[in-house]
Amino acid sequence: MHPEWPLILFTFFLCVAGGALGAQGLLNVMGKGKKMQLASLVTALAALVVGGLSVFMHLQHWERIFNGFGHITSGITLEFIGCIVFAVVLVLYFLMMRRAEDGMAPKWCGVLAIVVGLALPVITGMSYLMASLPSWNTPLLPVYYLANTVFMGGLTALVIAGLTNDDSAKDLGVKVALAGGALQLIAVFTYAFIINGSAGLYSADIQYYFDPTLPDVAMVDRASIVGSIFAGANAVMFWLGTVAVGLVAPLVLTWLAKKVETGKKLAAYAGVALACVAVGGLCWRVILYVVAISIFALY
Repeated sequence: MHPEWPLILFTFFLCVAGGALGAQGLLNVMGKGKKMQLASLVTALAALVVGGLSVFMHLQHWERIFNGFGHITSGITLEFIGCIVFAVVLVLYFLMMRRAEDGMAPKWCGVLAIVVGLALPVITGMSYLMASLPSWNTPLLPVYYLANTVFMGGLTALVIAGLTNDDSAKDLGVKVALAGGALQLIAVFTYAFIINGSAGLYSADIQYYFDPTLPDVAMVDRASIVGSIFAGANAVMFWLGTVAVGLVAPLVLTWLAKKVETGKKLAAYAGVALACVAVGGLCWRVILYVVAISIFALY
């Protein structure tokens, strides 16, 4: 399958939005992050808007979104509901923050922020689970989105903490980022091993099948595509983009950020790490599209 960039950007920015709001919610529950509240909310809102605009580019016309609302359990319906709830919680957090005498939103707002911040990427991942695409039809897809959300959420919090000089957020932000990075590392390698060994799912032997619109083009070599992650056409993108740049480099930078004082230097360390995670996340999402071979035509 060719990469669908509007959907790739949609899932990416939803993870950014969920991470920014979820990290701020955790800081709120722990009684920290007062200075950076507004910046975190603005970041989450901006990411949500960009992600929403991206998915509309996939539909090519806004009216087509209504075609997906035929059933409450359809993927686009769940994503839409998740985005609406996310926006409501974000606005509620802002209003309660402005209303509070000490300028700090109540802890129940932080709990809501954590719940919707983590739920939105998970719901988005679940909307892509479909039996016709074995490479996507696994719980590891929403698990990856969750890990990516936590990783980017922790780093986003560190960047904002550095820019707003919020000393209280540094230690917790580092811990969240390291935990998210470790979870993403496990999820990516587990997912890659499963995909790499999934050639048997495409074992249907159709000797005389061809595409009537392209009679001179051979059938897709399914085994070579799903087995191309560790050693093959997608190996460079996986090892260099997803692993080296997207996981190892930001984890090292996050670990080094522990010894950096809060301020522009912390924001620089975390900003570079966040950029690396973004590159790795986009590379992995592209790989997931490349190996997403449909079995619908085989049965």
